[in-house]
Amino acid sequence: MFSMFVLWIAVFAGIFLRWRWTVGLVLVTLAWTVVLLRLHISSPIPLNF
Repeated sequence: MFSMFVLWIAVFAGIFLRWRWTVGLVLVTLAWTVVLLRLHISSPIPLNF
C-alpha cells in the first residue's frame, strides 16, 4: 500500500512539473492500484441487500 501512495505522489508531481512521461506513470499506477485493491480488499460479508 505504501508503494501505491508513493506512485500517486510521483504522478501528482509529474502533473505539476509537466513531465512528459506522466501519462505512462498514470497507467502503471492505476494498474498497480487495481492489483493492490483486489489483493487487500476481500470481504467475506456480501453487501448486496
